[in-house]
Amino acid sequence: MPRILSNKLIVITGASSGIGAATALACARGGMDVVLAARRVDKLEAVAEHIRGEVRGLGRRVLTVGCDVTVDGDVAGLFERAWEAFGRVDVAFANAGYGQFGSVMETDLQAHRDIFETNYYGTLRTVREAVAYLRKTGEGEQGSENPGAGLKHILICSSIASEIGVPKFGAYCATKAAQDSIAGAMRAELADEGIVVSSVHPVGTTTEFGERAREFSADKRDAERGSNTPKALTQTAEHVAETVVRCLRRPKPEVWPSGVSRFAAAAATASPRFAAWAMRRHMRKISSG
Repeated sequence: MPRILSNKLIVITGASSGIGAATALACARGGMDVVLAARRVDKLEAVAEHIRGEVRGLGRRVLTVGCDVTVDGDVAGLFERAWEAFGRVDVAFANAGYGQFGSVMETDLQAHRDIFETNYYGTLRTVREAVAYLRKTGEGEQGSENPGAGLKHILICSSIASEIGVPKFGAYCATKAAQDSIAGAMRAELADEGIVVSSVHPVGTTTEFGERAREFSADKRDAERGSNTPKALTQTAEHVAETVVRCLRRPKPEVWPSGVSRFAAAAATASPRFAAWAMRRHMRKISSG
């Protein structure tokens, strides 16, 4: 049976735009209360107001919390606020992160450290805090006849880049691979507690991701060329959000919103020679402008 999402709570980091904001709306439409977290509080409030307007009459609640996932206290405070307001945490979506364009050799070490601090360590902070609250929420609910009772789910927003080292996106790809790796390990480590761990692997989305990636790139001209995803590999944030909600209802280890990208990643893994050829071709295309 599909799990019941009504009256459950999801905490989403990176919820001020893109996939995070779209997932919050999709979950609210599915009957969940949502806690939106991000650094840009003004944008969070705008997202919250939009959600309230969309689900007016359903009785769903929305809470916004200013949170920088690179700060231990912010992440701890996020889950404390969620617990104080709702008395439960059923799902956590570690979605905060950014892209960065530049070659591995030319990107300075501090920039490498910075993107890991947000994308990887920010995810780690989020899921470590979340698990403690998922455990508290599940106490006394196991064995209930309600298929939604004991709902305990961790979602980590990785990428197709977790499987392929894309030229000029090496640092970003490394963080996505690291996220995918801990998701796989946690999936086994927490399984006997009934905690589900799913990694989400979008391709290019029609969000501000490319614009933000260019902000963190030293060479704006190269970034403009290299960060544009082909239309065939582009999807909307709303589409990704729909696949996430489906995963909450019927859990699975990995969410691949694009069948084409899943096939491409599988082909690259099965044939490293093919992957190397494709990435060399992509690199030459970027370089030629």
